[in-house]
Amino acid sequence: MSGFFFKRKKNIQIISVLNKLSSQSGGVTRVSLARAKSLAERGFRSIIATVEYDPLLLDSIKALRSDERLGDAVGIMNFFIYFAKLSRASAGAGSISDYFADPEVVELARRSRYVGISGLRSNEYLNSEGRVFAREIVDLTGEIVSIQLDIPGRETVNFLTRDDAYSYWLDEVSGYGKFTVFIADASSRAEVVSKLTAVNARTVLTLHGNHFARPFVFGSNVTGISGKIIDNARFCDSLVVLTNAQKADLVKQFPSLNHLEVIPNSVSRDVPPSLARSGNKFVVVSRLESVKNIDMVVRAFKIALAENDSLCLDIWGHGSRGGHIQALIDANGMTGRVVLRGYANPVSEVFIQARASLSASVSEGFGLSILESMAFGCPVISLSSNYGPVELIKNDVNGYLVHDEREMAEKILRLAKDDVSHASMSSGGVKTADEHSPSKVADKWVRLINKLTAPGWVSKTARSSVSLRNASPSIGGNIIIKSYTQEELSVYRRLQVMRVDRSKKIGGVACLIESGIYDIHHMQFEEDGRVLLKFSQGANVYKGVVPRDSVEFRLLS
Repeated sequence: MSGFFFKRKKNIQIISVLNKLSSQSGGVTRVSLARAKSLAERGFRSIIATVEYDPLLLDSIKALRSDERLGDAVGIMNFFIYFAKLSRASAGAGSISDYFADPEVVELARRSRYVGISGLRSNEYLNSEGRVFAREIVDLTGEIVSIQLDIPGRETVNFLTRDDAYSYWLDEVSGYGKFTVFIADASSRAEVVSKLTAVNARTVLTLHGNHFARPFVFGSNVTGISGKIIDNARFCDSLVVLTNAQKADLVKQFPSLNHLEVIPNSVSRDVPPSLARSGNKFVVVSRLESVKNIDMVVRAFKIALAENDSLCLDIWGHGSRGGHIQALIDANGMTGRVVLRGYANPVSEVFIQARASLSASVSEGFGLSILESMAFGCPVISLSSNYGPVELIKNDVNGYLVHDEREMAEKILRLAKDDVSHASMSSGGVKTADEHSPSKVADKWVRLINKLTAPGWVSKTARSSVSLRNASPSIGGNIIIKSYTQEELSVYRRLQVMRVDRSKKIGGVACLIESGIYDIHHMQFEEDGRVLLKFSQGANVYKGVVPRDSVEFRLLS
């Protein structure tokens, strides 16, 4: 594969960051796979980077390649496999493709042991030669206390969190391209991507879901994970959302949030095997979780069955609510008429055989399964909810928007018997799906990539202050600076300690911090113009002395 990458477009890398890659992938992973495949076809070096240790990764790659969900030209990288390969005796400079996960070769192993009687556990990661290249200490709660990378020919590097180690890795990977655009598809890795410092890196965060908590409309509280993404977006080059309606709400609520882009999900209309469409089969394709509100679908279907007992409902997906939903089906006497089918692959064969698909999700950022259903001529009956359903579904054109279970039951019964309306809405759904073809959506991504890599673009990752020294002594762990306003400092959230002069002391005690990058934990603005910066790594906040002029540092975005 490595020869393929010498012909990449302007040597631009596009790296989608996920936690794991599974062959039983959910919507976010399917979106990432589709985008990576489309951008590889456009001539970019397209890579999916996973960060977690995953013994099943190589099997997942095989499965995803075999059914072409993972494009042949898309490279797969993993944090642990990368450093396992880099630590081998034969490792050289090489090209980035030398560090891709090879599904035919087991590159690493992990062993664990307890550290004395402390209760702490040490995880050691070994390369294919049996050499330990990474160690991490895990506490009783499962939190990482420290992680160390020990690569031959390099200084050993230590991190207090895996996220810091992941950012270090991605910064290094960015060096294999003239530009590298990182897309944080895993919502939990938004901060990892937003902390990149490589000058040739471009950082993009994504909101795959509705950012509001209940009742999921403007004015509601912002969810915790979405709030973190929105906060981190201030330090990134772009925030991508899936609908115009969500962008409008974000602009109203966060007027200082700039570089917002709307790029919807895509859907492929690869023709599945010729299968007969049933006139009485309805389907759900969804995670079985509370937010998906499958209970409402079951209750609506019970109402419909009372008037037409020939109907049947297949529920495809898995999740924590599976047992509850099965109990609800059994308690309502619908066993055999409503059936949990498990994971759907391929979803095309599910939708091509169904009369219509049903969705009752109370909150959707987009609703990929809605678009997939339309792509195969399967109209959608959905609860009217933000953001995807109300933007994708047009009543009597490609499906129905409903407001309660009785209205959903009414539409089920209508579609089951009205062949003319069904044919019209089936055709309307295909037209909607065509507007979201991989080619059209890839065009939008290419425009964003071109903008971020244009000569005049000033990346957020390149922003830092000049070299500074602490202006006053502190016995409370503060770095103290002067002559900065709150507005000026709002663009910074980290500091890089470059040198510490331990000859300077307070009460015979020197500053004990080491060179490295720290989070700004808190800023306190004093009336005399001083600014007190409290800094940390992970959950560890420095509380020791900082003698005057003892620390040379830079502020980083």
